Amino acid sequence: MAKKMSFKKYENITAYMFLAPLLLLMSIFVFYGVYFVIKISFYKWDGVMIEAMKFRGLRNYQLLFTDKTFWKSVTNVSIFMILTISVQMILGLIMAVLLKPKLPGHPFFKALFYIPAALSTTVIARIFMQIYEPNFGMLNQLFRFLHMDFLVRNWVGDPNVALYAIIIANIFQWTGAQMVFYIAGLTSISEDVLEAAQIDGAGFWTTFFKIIFPMLIPTHTTVIILGMIGAIKTFDIVWLLTQGGPGNATQFLATYLYKYSIVEFKAGYGATVAVVMIVMSVGLSMLQNKIYDKTKL
Repeated sequence: MAKKMSFKKYENITAYMFLAPLLLLMSIFVFYGVYFVIKISFYKWDGVMIEAMKFRGLRNYQLLFTDKTFWKSVTNVSIFMILTISVQMILGLIMAVLLKPKLPGHPFFKALFYIPAALSTTVIARIFMQIYEPNFGMLNQLFRFLHMDFLVRNWVGDPNVALYAIIIANIFQWTGAQMVFYIAGLTSISEDVLEAAQIDGAGFWTTFFKIIFPMLIPTHTTVIILGMIGAIKTFDIVWLLTQGGPGNATQFLATYLYKYSIVEFKAGYGATVAVVMIVMSVGLSMLQNKIYDKTKL
């Protein structure tokens, strides 16, 4: 018994030794970084001169939560989150179900649908800049060809539609990634269960809604939580297409943070935005783990 306990202790020490380099790197680049961001959120600082830091307590947070632009960015992120996650889930699940029977050429279609997710966001933004271009863009040209001129507009310059233009670009880029999640989820469903349903006379829709959809709850949860965290930190596609404009119509939390921290040299105030984003992301991660544990049981 003593030998077994000694061997267990040796295993634990070995495991901690292997984890030590990773923990050291995380301490330097993650934990210290988070600590520093939280610290400077209580200061007025330009982000350049350390000696110019001036303690101001909760003033940054007071300014943040009374700033209409901040709440506009929260609203935009919420709309973006709801629409992108729901549409990507639906389309991703449909593609996964259609490709599951291993149709002729299914590896080609899987690769084809996943290509946008593998491309750089810069490439996706460039593609949609050409699509949305107001004078010679593909979308407006199509509407003119169909004699639907009333739909022609500056898609990323109109505050009423710019946010939805970004949402469409994001859906195009990431639906293939959701498809991969659902394909993985579908492969975990036993074929015996599906065959038993067919023997009992269950049709496609009954099988889908009564068996497949409920058994994909862990996948749904993962897709939703990852989508929510992704929406909170979305920056690149917004900055490349609109830079938060026109008139803050597409301002997101990440672009709001960049605007104050980098463009306007208000690092203390920008750190306050970063703290809010960290709290939201950590909270969603904890929620994901809690829900996943429940669905796994």
